Amino acid sequence: MLLLGFLISLALVRNASAAQLSIYFIYLVLVFRAAKLPVLRMLWISLIVVPFVGLFALVIYLSGDVRRALLILTKSYLSALAVMACVSSTPLPRLVQAARSLYMPAFLVEVTQLIYRYLFVLGGEIQMMRIAFSARAGRPGRRAFQSASGMVAVLFGRAYGKATAVHSAMLSRAFTGTLNASHPSAPSMSEFVALIAGLSLVVAVHFV
Repeated sequence: MLLLGFLISLALVRNASAAQLSIYFIYLVLVFRAAKLPVLRMLWISLIVVPFVGLFALVIYLSGDVRRALLILTKSYLSALAVMACVSSTPLPRLVQAARSLYMPAFLVEVTQLIYRYLFVLGGEIQMMRIAFSARAGRPGRRAFQSASGMVAVLFGRAYGKATAVHSAMLSRAFTGTLNASHPSAPSMSEFVALIAGLSLVVAVHFV
């Protein structure tokens, strides 16, 4: 709920001032510190959103609207920071519970869970191929780079095979197409206070 409130508040600030954007940024940094997350690493990882919106910002910049281009980049970066704060500090089962409590589409929630689990399958296959590469005296270089495309094909092939086996095992155990989830727990007093304080802040920014 706090993530949604933050994103909505950020989107509604059309002509955001430097002070308003600074408040958003400082608040997210404080969230990272409170969650004991590496602030500099989170700030660096969130830059991944820049290439996706950079082209649109560049087009607007070339059209002469410099302020709007900078706002697009800044808002996109702050949105990425907020998502990183939520995902990095909240376990996936609780995020799924929250999504279901907010009546998110069930299909979207199920696909998110399956993709999340598939990433671990993919990571395991990558680790096995890396060990095999090192065991055969493989070294980084031009020849290794040339064979990377073949390795990617083998990687996804092996991961797909393992995912198919897992799905067959789930069907043999009466999988109905819906993953079981525990009932959402009531928020604690500290979580309730953090929610109210955060929502109050993102609303107060509009009056700065």
